Amino acid sequence: MKILVTGGLGYIGSHISHLLGSSAVIIDNLSNSSLNFRKKLPFAKVYIRNLNSNSLIKIFSENKINGVIHLASLKAVNESVDKPLKYYEENVVPTIHLLKTMKDFSVKKLIFSSSATVYGNNNKSPLKEDMILKSTNPYGSTKICIENLIKDYCNSDPKFKAISLRYFNPLGADKKAGLVDQPKGVPQNILPKLISSIKHNQTFKIFGNDYKTRDGTCLRDYIHIKDLASAHTLALKKLNKIKGHFPINIGLGKGISVLEIIKLFEKTNSISIKYKISKRREGDIAINYADNSKAKKILGWRPKFNHLDMLRDAWESSLNR
Repeated sequence: MKILVTGGLGYIGSHISHLLGSSAVIIDNLSNSSLNFRKKLPFAKVYIRNLNSNSLIKIFSENKINGVIHLASLKAVNESVDKPLKYYEENVVPTIHLLKTMKDFSVKKLIFSSSATVYGNNNKSPLKEDMILKSTNPYGSTKICIENLIKDYCNSDPKFKAISLRYFNPLGADKKAGLVDQPKGVPQNILPKLISSIKHNQTFKIFGNDYKTRDGTCLRDYIHIKDLASAHTLALKKLNKIKGHFPINIGLGKGISVLEIIKLFEKTNSISIKYKISKRREGDIAINYADNSKAKKILGWRPKFNHLDMLRDAWESSLNR
């Protein structure tokens, strides 16, 4: 069995590809990855290409693809606000090419990398899959657009089955596999930013401390990257038992604040962090965490790792780079 993983050399994709082993066929243009994939993913077949019709036809012609895990996308929220056309062009259009190619080669199984950003600011946590979707930025809007596109395609072909996994915030690393979060350019996510500030002796910024949370800082749902990766392999196995399109949250199911993350990081890794409070960022909401009961029921998935594991694995893995 061969599974095409689009964006399979990125932070999330590399962990999924590692689990798939020799079943993984990867397409990635290295726009957000500096992974030494020949060393870290020696059994995967890798195509360094942009995701378009020509590349996909080549891959599907050369490999017996049984299913697709679709992660490839631009993902910087702030950039999407400045460059919305770029985000629709790079996220939505390649998905259309992917679905067309899957149709031409009669591939009927798809796992899509969606996001908690689809819930926007108006829904109250815990967030559930049947809530009305409304994003606050173009990145989230492309995820909603793609989910709707997949749902409509499933309705047109009763044999086509898809699960959209709505990720919350992945943290941590697979130390044994040597896979870590190492984004190109300026880090966007909390732990790469935090670790970078420690290593460069810089002050970490907390955006706002006047939210209606237990310590005034934003509260978020974080999930260990290994738990997130395992959700994809479980979802592949469950596709035969569903009909149409299913959205499923993947999160720990509880929140932790930014300040609590910092304090736990210090305690877990015996390190002191310099931080300061800055003004709120536009668009940030106070509380955001998942109802993960659907993942437990449909996928048989349960998170194995806690916040301490995430912070320890992320820091220890960063020391080896």
